[in-house]
Amino acid sequence: MQIALRRAAFLGCLLIGAGSNAQVHDKNTFFLHWGYNRSWYSWSDIHFNGPDHDFTLRHVVATDKPVPLGGDYFKLKNIWIPQYNYRAGWFFHDRWSMSLGLDHMKYVVVQDQTVRMDGYVSESRSLTYTTSEGSRDVQLTKDLLQYEHTDGLNLLGIDLDHYDPLWANRDGRFRLRVYEGVHAGPVIPRSDVRLFGVGQNNRFNVAGFGVGAQVGMHLTLWKHFYIRNTLKAGWVELSHVLTTGSDEDHASQHFWFVQHSIVVGGQFRLCGSKEERSGGTH
Repeated sequence: MQIALRRAAFLGCLLIGAGSNAQVHDKNTFFLHWGYNRSWYSWSDIHFNGPDHDFTLRHVVATDKPVPLGGDYFKLKNIWIPQYNYRAGWFFHDRWSMSLGLDHMKYVVVQDQTVRMDGYVSESRSLTYTTSEGSRDVQLTKDLLQYEHTDGLNLLGIDLDHYDPLWANRDGRFRLRVYEGVHAGPVIPRSDVRLFGVGQNNRFNVAGFGVGAQVGMHLTLWKHFYIRNTLKAGWVELSHVLTTGSDEDHASQHFWFVQHSIVVGGQFRLCGSKEERSGGTH
């Protein structure tokens, strides 16, 4: 037991000593990355509105739609199929960065679930689901609703992140940092909807916005490459979702989301002092 404790203490001293002399300047460096995500959503009340219908489906459950690990992740022509993330950013301070990127999540309402339906549907829209103002339980079969943002629940976010160093080797070529930040931006889905059997895969549309926060680990490799592991959570507010293809028909909803992503990227410098360009340490 004592031997094990001594070894652990010795290893800890080595790690601390390895990082004690490495202070790398990140200010004025740029970075780019690409990777993939999984996402989870809270239930949502979805409100549908048009000239002949105005109703809300309560506590609707949805999931993401991951692509099984395989060729789509590694073939260049197929990399847009899975749930992906890409981002470009700039360190305006050694411990602060700002970036712009797209989180391409997917959102699919679970088929055949039973939910509460409040509101009305006219006979001109659907004889099966005609109802006056009222409330009843319905099953989300294909003749009632198919609803998904699978060509993207696309969050175009501006991220502001702060970094704290955890460890670095003596020359700073390998570093581990933790970061935390906030994000906000428009949500631009391409919604595929069938309402009472009528609908289409709609055009890309600025349907609302998303806000939230993130925390993650940033591992730098050979000074210019990195791997990020990020947990992001936030709120999505969609006020104008396209549904049947008619300009008069639309839906609205809001929900919480949690996203886990892993990305790989590169970091480089375009300006700064000679010491900074060479990745100098002191």
